[in-house]
Amino acid sequence: MRFNKLDLNQLVVLDALLSERSVTRAAQRLFLSQSATSSAMARLREYFDDELLVQVGKAMVLTPRAEGLRRPVREVLRQIQVITNDSPEFDPATSDRKIVVETSDYVISVFLGEVLRRASVEAPLMRFRVRTAATLGLSHLDNAEIDLLITPDFRAGSAHPAEPIFEDSWSCLAWAENDRIGDDLTLDRYLELGHVIMEWAGGAIVTSDSHAAAALGYVRRAEVTAETFRVVPHFLVGTRRIATLQTRLALMLQRDLPSLRLLPCPYPIPKLVEVVQYNKFQERDPALLWFRQIMREVALAS
Repeated sequence: MRFNKLDLNQLVVLDALLSERSVTRAAQRLFLSQSATSSAMARLREYFDDELLVQVGKAMVLTPRAEGLRRPVREVLRQIQVITNDSPEFDPATSDRKIVVETSDYVISVFLGEVLRRASVEAPLMRFRVRTAATLGLSHLDNAEIDLLITPDFRAGSAHPAEPIFEDSWSCLAWAENDRIGDDLTLDRYLELGHVIMEWAGGAIVTSDSHAAAALGYVRRAEVTAETFRVVPHFLVGTRRIATLQTRLALMLQRDLPSLRLLPCPYPIPKLVEVVQYNKFQERDPALLWFRQIMREVALAS
């Protein structure tokens, strides 16, 4: 079928080429031969009067026109997917739907585990893939790699709906035998100690406590920088370091490792608000509506 002289079947090929940036990988993704995919790319180049993919060194790079096509092509395909899959019938007890969620190991530890436990009771045949968030969650939502993104509200994007799920406060965690900490943790002592800091993308993405410290002009000495919350205790026990963590996670870690000590933070940190985002074209998806309802129930019970 053609629309505006474009064979609409070629949109699927175009999306694969723009995503994979490789004829070979696009062919594998589409289960086509490499020659068929190359022929399709030639027709697309002719239609758009643009090379779309050019060789730079050993890599294939998108042209400016191709970069501009990535998002609209993906959105068109997502809308077609919604139209073809849209069904008012959804029975969690019999559905074998797969849902892909991306979030931090913190959310997985304190929240998502219970959500998936309840989901398994109601939907024993459904499958869930949980991906640990790095720095590309929003782009993964844009290009339909994931169904749901759970992220702090200040990192949420404006292109897709966002619903608050739960809140958390912040606490300090240290080795119980840290002789630099007395009955109370003063601000001066807090700033003197070495810290375990959470950062991603070379410091471009930081947590709320880092934002709050910077806003107040406090400089913390980062002795260890990590990208996974659950590893923090390994960098505290037997040292004089301190970490500032979400209270729910800090309490969980302390229960698992009694040699850790929980302390109030000596400066104000705004509450952390975690939100769930879903692609705007999946707002009425019955499976995701059901799953988000379970999230609400777990959040209310916690």
